[in-house]
Amino acid sequence: MIGRCIYIWKLDGVLAAEGGVSKVIEKARRANLSKLWVKVADGATPQGNVIGATGKSFGELVDAAAADNIEVWGWQVPHCASPAQAAMEAATALAQAEKFKLAGLIMDAEGGPGYFQGGLPEAEAYGDAMKAGCQKLKIPLALSSNDIPQNFPGWPPRFAALAQRADYNFPQTYYGGSPSVTNRVDRAVAGNAHVAASFVPVGAGWIGQGDGGCASASACAERAREFIRLCNERKYQGYSFWHWGGAPLALWEVLNTTAV
Repeated sequence: MIGRCIYIWKLDGVLAAEGGVSKVIEKARRANLSKLWVKVADGATPQGNVIGATGKSFGELVDAAAADNIEVWGWQVPHCASPAQAAMEAATALAQAEKFKLAGLIMDAEGGPGYFQGGLPEAEAYGDAMKAGCQKLKIPLALSSNDIPQNFPGWPPRFAALAQRADYNFPQTYYGGSPSVTNRVDRAVAGNAHVAASFVPVGAGWIGQGDGGCASASACAERAREFIRLCNERKYQGYSFWHWGGAPLALWEVLNTTAV
């Protein structure tokens, strides 16, 4: 069971804002979170979250979360300009999963400029390496991508190759600018109808119009409440939000007071 999850992009900022590892765990518990998804790599470069003093805190976070029955998963943005680069990037993510004993890995692979650069061979190479590595570590592998992959020219074949190798599909249903939460999730369902991996949508948990974020803190809370209701009604295995560092207080109040 996936349950209620949330992305963490910049761990040092979250730790500073909350007051340390123990306070992060307390807040996660109050919000009924079952999983924290923390960025561990960008391409072949380990993320700042896993190195130096922040990396030490990350290790403490993983241990403290496990003691509270909260899983920590890692996510990576792959670029994969060549098959060799794809293999190197997969190795980077898998090394972090092994080092920190992560409970799962997420391929945050997206179409469009600045994201996945390779073609189908690179997608297959990266996906194969990630799948094999996760099987060796005995942890699940997920794909989190554009919720309507068909909107990105040339992306659907590469998306499909990655999705075929994933255990879970976490489409980014950023509904902030959509007519309704249901409208956006339904479009994602249609765009992912060919994917066999379990559908676990990601909601918009930040303020920022123009890129899928919500218009205001109150809109963020209202839509989050509707998103949770819809996911429960449809019996999805879970849902997530992007992201801890940008979430307004109103969203946390919804999480604190709404059953999973």
